[in-house]
Amino acid sequence: MHYQLKGLILKKMFLDNIINDNQVIIKKFDSFNQKFKEDIKLSKDIGIFSIIDTETTGLDIDNDEIIEIAIRQWYYDRIEHKLLKPLDYYASLNQPSHNVITPEITEITGIKAEDVDGKKIDWGIVKEMMAQSDFILAHNASFDRPMIENVTDLSETSQNKIWVCSLKQVNWLDLGFLSSKQELLCLFHGFYYDGHRALTDIDALGHLLFVGGYLKNILADIKTKYVKVECLKAPFESKDMLKKMTFYWDPDKRCWSKYVKENELDEMMTFLTDKVYYPAKSSAKVTKIDIRDRFKKHF
Repeated sequence: MHYQLKGLILKKMFLDNIINDNQVIIKKFDSFNQKFKEDIKLSKDIGIFSIIDTETTGLDIDNDEIIEIAIRQWYYDRIEHKLLKPLDYYASLNQPSHNVITPEITEITGIKAEDVDGKKIDWGIVKEMMAQSDFILAHNASFDRPMIENVTDLSETSQNKIWVCSLKQVNWLDLGFLSSKQELLCLFHGFYYDGHRALTDIDALGHLLFVGGYLKNILADIKTKYVKVECLKAPFESKDMLKKMTFYWDPDKRCWSKYVKENELDEMMTFLTDKVYYPAKSSAKVTKIDIRDRFKKHF
């Protein structure tokens, strides 16, 4: 069955579950109220992973700071790739050292300057929970991972971990969902939550992954080999074409870049040679990506 058709059927199933007498029933998610299996027998087939989220003073990963963090561990099935049970969590506010919390950030996060006054994250707890995890999951790992690795106490631990991303490693469009925003995905699955506080965000994400079974999609993507294609010295007039092909602008290297599956690389290079660089010689650079380098700042 075609993925998009399968996705539309899946989406309809979720909608059917929340529609009753022509009314849509959306329930508020406050905390986990499912009856999780209590007697999980630990074995080599049962692993632990962590979901993590940060709230920050802004979106500049080089200069902004973390003002709140939350991390929760989960048991998961290493064979069937499904979440089993939520475990311990840690959440804390943090007073920034050189940034201010602007009214715009307060509007987004609900965090005020006085809320973080004198507060400090215990990075040792975060480090230990990350070290115990098979992998780290975030809904936008391309942002959260660099922010975490800016913290000296966490940098080495994080750099040696596999990070995965529920935003980019689930093809939400093929599954019938027109948006990959977490709040909207949760609504499609019949619940809403008070968003943009770190602990609530990660627990709502865990609930979404649990009810939808999307950990399978994420871990299937881990097994796929990727390369990074950088269009060095691409003609300016090719920018719209590259954007249409979902290349993104890398401001550090000042070039258009994209992650490409290894088995699709030849087709991509032919496109770049014939459509982007022609008649000049292609200057595209290809770099193999190690599984532990996904979502790092410079990858």
